[in-house]
Amino acid sequence: MEKFDIILDELQKLTQRVISIEGNVVTKQDLKHMASKQDLEYMATKQDLEYMASKQDLENMATKQDLENMATKQDLENMASKQDLENMATKQDLENMASKQDLENLSIKIEQMSKKLDAVASQVAHNTEQELLLKDVAQKVIDHEMDIRLIKQMITNK
Repeated sequence: MEKFDIILDELQKLTQRVISIEGNVVTKQDLKHMASKQDLEYMATKQDLEYMASKQDLENMATKQDLENMATKQDLENMASKQDLENMATKQDLENMASKQDLENLSIKIEQMSKKLDAVASQVAHNTEQELLLKDVAQKVIDHEMDIRLIKQMITNK
């Protein structure tokens, strides 16, 4: 029986090896789930993926809506430059400027002063005329006084 046991033992070992080998053998069912060489040719390589954008990259990109809200070159060209703004009046400059009401009030004051000046000029002219008349009258009074003295002297001498 020893021989028989040895054969049986060897047969069991061979059966175990066959089962072990069969477990490692690929079946048709296993091959159906495997990629073919053609499938692999259409797949991207690591190098291809390095140039691809990630989800994070796509999230960080501007959307069409973002771009619609941005200024165009034309918009920027039409904007005032720093030099233009430096040459413009500031709020303080505008606050210090005279308003329409200020100018109207100033115009009224100038008109009133002009009327007063005209009245003063007219009065000066009248006074000058009166002064000339007074000088003329004073000269006539002096002349008449002289004549009166002479006449008095003539009357007293007679």
